[in-house]
Amino acid sequence: MAWLAKFTCLAKLTGLLVLVVVSCSAGCTATRLRHRTAHLGATLPEMQYQQVLDNLAQFAENPGAMPWHVNIREGTTQVTDSLSGGAAVDLGPPTDWLPQLFGQRTVVAQWGMAPVIEPLELKLLRVAYRRAVGLEEMPDSDTIQDVGHELKAQVANNPDLNDETQLFFEYHAKQNATYPRFEESVVTTNSEIVVAPPEVPRRDRSPLARDVSRQMKLIERELLEIHAGWYCVGRWCDVPRKARFVGRHNKTWVWVDPEHQDDLTRFTLTVMKLSTLIKDQQTLISPGQVKFSPGDRGG
Repeated sequence: MAWLAKFTCLAKLTGLLVLVVVSCSAGCTATRLRHRTAHLGATLPEMQYQQVLDNLAQFAENPGAMPWHVNIREGTTQVTDSLSGGAAVDLGPPTDWLPQLFGQRTVVAQWGMAPVIEPLELKLLRVAYRRAVGLEEMPDSDTIQDVGHELKAQVANNPDLNDETQLFFEYHAKQNATYPRFEESVVTTNSEIVVAPPEVPRRDRSPLARDVSRQMKLIERELLEIHAGWYCVGRWCDVPRKARFVGRHNKTWVWVDPEHQDDLTRFTLTVMKLSTLIKDQQTLISPGQVKFSPGDRGG
């Protein structure tokens, strides 16, 4: 029975070895997970830069092109370690044994992406890229009004907005004897022209219409700040070897020198804002199953 005693001793030693390795690998797994998470996060600005540069190359070649953009949603990083051990025993004679230890590591790192397919967002992105290649262009009035009507459904409904809206309607109800006169004298988000021109007094715009106009002014201001001349255009042979930010489309290449990285970052942030401008409208359901969305009274 000597072989049985040896086998029992070996099994204990193998179990102890597996326990030690598992204990050490737990800390190793946590360290590896931290490194992989940081590495995955560091790829996000690189991807944002790259799609902007590739679009710039496309518009430098053909200003009439349609832009493309994907929004990065959620990211996943997972590191899984598995260990197993045992022993192969030859009952002999003579009795012999061979300890065995098996290990496996599975690493998963991925980003979730959502392509921009909203026509209004693509229109605004097209204006941004066309301005970046030197064309003096701004959204037309129809596009501005369409975007304004989309934005009105995304304004959070809060007590201040409710109070201001109630005071607005009470004030104008006293000033206008009939609803047609009221409708002609004020601008609300139910009006066809939700983004009122500057000549319309602020008091004649509903609180929600004023907020929509404010958001549109911010968008127009950011578009006006886009200018050309901060990147270079050429062929593959023209790209400097040390160029860090490089994009291409067919045979057209663009690159950004280090001193103009700030311009690239600003333009990329503008593109990211325009690509997420219109969000899915959230429909609220009351206990009575009546659906409504935030907005002015009656809309």
